[in-house]
Amino acid sequence: MRLSTAAPQGIRYSVTRNPVIVIDAFERPVLISPDLRVALGLRPEDPIPGSLREIMDDSSAQRVHFALLNRNAGDSGTLPIRLACRAAGFHDAAAEVLPTTGGGAVLVVSLPPGPWSTEDTSRFLEQSRDLVFSVLIHPAVTVRYVNAAFRSLTGHEPETFYNEPLRLLESVHPDDRTDVCSAFQTLERFESPVTFRFRHLNGEWRRLEVVATPTIDDGGRVVAVDGITRDITARARTDEQFHLFAERCPDMIFRVGLHPSLRTEYVNPACRAVTGWTADELNADPLVLLRHVHPDDRTILEEFWARPGESRDGPLRFRILDPHGNPRLIEQSVVPVNDDSSRLIAIEGVCRDITDQQAVEDSLRCMNRRIGLLSSITRHDILNQLTVLQGALELADMGEKDPELSWFLARSREAANLIQRLVEFTRDCQEVGQAGPAWLSIGATIRRAASSFAGEDVEIVVPEDGGEILAEPLIEKVFFTLIDNALRHGDGVETIRFRVEGLPDGTGLIVCQDDGSGVPADQKDRIFERGIGRNTGLGLYLAREILGIAGIKITETGEIGEGARFELRVPACAYRSPDRDRPRMHQAT
Repeated sequence: MRLSTAAPQGIRYSVTRNPVIVIDAFERPVLISPDLRVALGLRPEDPIPGSLREIMDDSSAQRVHFALLNRNAGDSGTLPIRLACRAAGFHDAAAEVLPTTGGGAVLVVSLPPGPWSTEDTSRFLEQSRDLVFSVLIHPAVTVRYVNAAFRSLTGHEPETFYNEPLRLLESVHPDDRTDVCSAFQTLERFESPVTFRFRHLNGEWRRLEVVATPTIDDGGRVVAVDGITRDITARARTDEQFHLFAERCPDMIFRVGLHPSLRTEYVNPACRAVTGWTADELNADPLVLLRHVHPDDRTILEEFWARPGESRDGPLRFRILDPHGNPRLIEQSVVPVNDDSSRLIAIEGVCRDITDQQAVEDSLRCMNRRIGLLSSITRHDILNQLTVLQGALELADMGEKDPELSWFLARSREAANLIQRLVEFTRDCQEVGQAGPAWLSIGATIRRAASSFAGEDVEIVVPEDGGEILAEPLIEKVFFTLIDNALRHGDGVETIRFRVEGLPDGTGLIVCQDDGSGVPADQKDRIFERGIGRNTGLGLYLAREILGIAGIKITETGEIGEGARFELRVPACAYRSPDRDRPRMHQAT
């Protein structure tokens, strides 16, 4: 047990653990351990006090008494006591009461630590991993103290420093030697840590940091320096690696300080390739980009700088005019930097020139529109011709019934219907990925898909709510396909049941199960392949592709004879249970 109460001045305690007081059935001390006798101020020849009240105050003695009355032999309890020290009055401690079978007890006393001593200070300094030193500068350079860490930090014995204090300067890197010498002679140099490179005795270069306090005489001259030297090699190596990464990064990396004044604290050389403006120009004027932003995008930057610490969905995109007047499209991502009091003091971020990328995206978008338009026109013309063909086949079948001719007409109608479904499939494929994701009600989406089967003799059970899913509106086609698949392939299907469940890891599970014949084990994976099935073989293939865009996995887990069972596993980022707070809406741009 550790007590925070300070011991009285002048009292010294032994470091022996578990000092004890043994008392008999009449609560009289019969033994006091030697270390506790010293703490109480009892000499070796002094007799043992005849009562607890001679070594502790009345309240403490009463607490011991009641502890013995209320506890059976073998039980223990810890209670606060105040010991009576002959040399310095009362002071706090604690005692664990261990009743004995004879009616007495053993009091295990916990004493607070004694005052800090010179020996304690010396031991602390010698055990420190940092090099602690004290050096006289005038009238001559003399080492007053250096701790044991000197050996591990430099590789030299401390005696080397005591005997030849200036010899260690030879191990300081030549480029840093002047700075180290001036630091020990100029008061201002120790207002911040001094770093330098030092060659260890084993030949390895190490980065050291000195934090010191100079002693100044009446004439303002530094006459002594006391300080600490720390090995920061690992930290410096990490800083250098990050610095090299930032300096070589093709994207513009920056940090802008906001408090106490607006200033550019860092910007890497890539700023010129990204924006056209040099690091010196951005350092001199942190708002230079704002002044050269495209007039149509100025509001975007002005709103950002009005509230730079506000969280935003995605990076900012805006155009700037480089020094030659050419527009550049910039994508900027930033994070706020707060101090310990949660005050916004800076922003850090990355800027990227996406002018060429945007041009490629615009070209692809334009090409997709043209292909979509061409496909739509071609699909429209094909469907018109199919309508003519199907009508002609129907008229032909109304004539004289020739069994052989009727068979050929029936096969032709089936082929025409299949061509129609294939053409409609190309339309569905074209729509995949076009609308962009949105939060959709799972229950409402399934109900819309089920409404297409209102005339079928089947019960479709849909959850009332079920939460929301982040997906394209085309996901309604998936639920339509699952119902249609059950009706087409599930022999004897009477009920199709949808169920939604939120799992402990935040993901969602959507289950579609029917009471039909089920899917054979060797077909569970193949039914999602293109061309597998009794009709076009494209329904479940397209359903899997639509779900894949949202990161949803679909599997068939039913048992043969018990019906088909499709499981849709929705990632946590795309599922929102009914009792979950509504997150910010994600909408494709």
